Amino acid sequence: MAQCWRLIESGPGEPSWNMAVDEALVIRHSQGKSPPVLRLYTWDPPALSLGYFQKMTGINFDLLDRLGIVPIRRPTGGRAVLHSGDLTYSIVISAQDIPLGLADSYRYLCQGLLTAFASLGIEARMGAERLRKPFPASCFAIATPGDITWHGKKFVGSAQKRFGSSILQHGAILLRSQEKTLAEIFSGQGKVTSQTLLEKVTCLDDILERRIEVGEISEALVNGFKRALNIELQTGKLSSEEEMLAASLAVKYAKLC
Repeated sequence: MAQCWRLIESGPGEPSWNMAVDEALVIRHSQGKSPPVLRLYTWDPPALSLGYFQKMTGINFDLLDRLGIVPIRRPTGGRAVLHSGDLTYSIVISAQDIPLGLADSYRYLCQGLLTAFASLGIEARMGAERLRKPFPASCFAIATPGDITWHGKKFVGSAQKRFGSSILQHGAILLRSQEKTLAEIFSGQGKVTSQTLLEKVTCLDDILERRIEVGEISEALVNGFKRALNIELQTGKLSSEEEMLAASLAVKYAKLC
C-alpha cells in the first residue's frame, strides 16, 4: 500500500517564515505528530540563504541590500543559495524510510525530482563533484551528489539535516536565469569564481527554451514524487500548532548571525 504524505503548497513567503515553517514541520514529524511532508514554496522578498555553518565571507552584502535581497541562515548545511526566480521544495521524512548514508538518501529522495524533469523532456542527472577547500561561497559553483545537473550545468541545489529520527531535505529549483546576479554577489571571490558560475549554472527556462511557470513545475513535481516514491499526496495546510511553532522559530531566522 502506498504511503500517504501531506502536500503543502505554501506559495510566496517571507524568508524567515519559510525557514521557520520547514523547521516546524520536521520538529512536529520527529514528535510523531505529522506524517511525511512535501512542501513547495517561493520567496517574497527574494533571499540569499546561507548554510548553517557558512562564514559570511566572499558575499557582497551591500549589493544584496541595493537589490532588496534578504540574507538569511538555513537550518541545513551547504553553501549560499539565491532564492530569486526559483521554486523551493522541502521534504520531511523518517530516517528509517530512506536508505542509510547521505549520498544514498539524496539519490532516493531526488528520484521524485528526476522523474518530474523527465516528464518535461529534461534528461537530468545527479551531480558528482567532490567539495574541496577552499569552499566556494555559492552553492551553485559546484554540483555535489545531492544536486541535479543538465549537460553538466547545475539547476537544483539541495541540503539536508537530521532532527532526531526525522530528516529535512530542501532545495532550490532554478526557473529563471541567475548567473549574472550570482557572479555579482560573489565577485569578492575573484574573476575565476565569477566565470565558473557563468559556466556552471543553468535554469529551466534556458533548458526548455521557453518560460516555465511555477504551477507547471509544481504539478510535474507532485506527479513525479507520486510515481518515483510510490506515495499518495494529500493536499493540506499548516495546523494551528505548526503555525504557532513556526511563528516562534521565525524570530531567530530574522537575525543573521
